[in-house]
Amino acid sequence: MTDRPRTVCLLHWHDRPPYGLTVLGLAADRLREAEEAAGTALAGLPLPASWQDADPELRRSLVAACRPVPVLRAWHVSDDRPDTDAVRARRDCLRALAAEWPGAEPVPGQDRLPGLNALLRLTALVCRMPPGVRLDAEEDLLDLYDTYTGGGL
Repeated sequence: MTDRPRTVCLLHWHDRPPYGLTVLGLAADRLREAEEAAGTALAGLPLPASWQDADPELRRSLVAACRPVPVLRAWHVSDDRPDTDAVRARRDCLRALAAEWPGAEPVPGQDRLPGLNALLRLTALVCRMPPGVRLDAEEDLLDLYDTYTGGGL
């Protein structure tokens, strides 16, 4: 039997259509290290309102600054079904997360992790870009993650 570290996750819910859930997974025993690295990486850097419309130099700076943050994986699912409201979409996205990533536990006190929450918000921005937009690795925040899974409902 392999002793794998316990995985915890941070959740970001986008509550306007298209609804979406973005999740970052971290090793529970490296949570403090990840928060310190994310806080240091993002301190003083402006966070764009849109990744696609952000200046390429800002995107490159943010990606380079965030590379040392020890995040295991990112996951994003969106729900753009026309007959779905926010409550149903959130429930369905959480159900999809549980099926995709069983055993991941939400981080208790997520609001006390400003660095990781900033990284999570940036990741959610990238996940909301149109699928046809392609960025070079040094501008693509999703390139930070060993595993990135995206999908829709």
